[in-house]
Amino acid sequence: MQNRVLLTQRPNNKGFTIKEILMVACAFLVITAALTPLVNMARSRSMRFHCVNNLRSISLGLHAYAADHKDNFPATLGELYPQYVDSEKYFDCPAARGIGTKVKPDYKYIAGLTESSPSKETIVEDLDGNHGKRWKNILKVDGSIVH
Repeated sequence: MQNRVLLTQRPNNKGFTIKEILMVACAFLVITAALTPLVNMARSRSMRFHCVNNLRSISLGLHAYAADHKDNFPATLGELYPQYVDSEKYFDCPAARGIGTKVKPDYKYIAGLTESSPSKETIVEDLDGNHGKRWKNILKVDGSIVH
């Protein structure tokens, strides 16, 4: 008899109420809004790190080219591929809107420099706007990269 009374007093819950669904949706929106800047920051850092790695590979290719060509750097960055850099992906900055290639890289190259040029002279840098107005990666003749 006692079981029967408990069953009849229990409300009939067959699903969620509108109020419960709205509360869950609001909580989801608040969490998403809080995490979006963190995700964007991580994506931006990842692209910057990838761009710096591209410039390091280009630097190695430039110095290997110069070693084979009486300390002269090439006339264009595209001359590094495929002998001195093994992939065209190094000419593509991941933060740029387009896809950089050996013919049209996402980096500005300063031609006419040699191994004996001043070590802090800029040889390759991001095109304007690759990373917005906040920063620009710059490769120096000595292989250092400034952000």
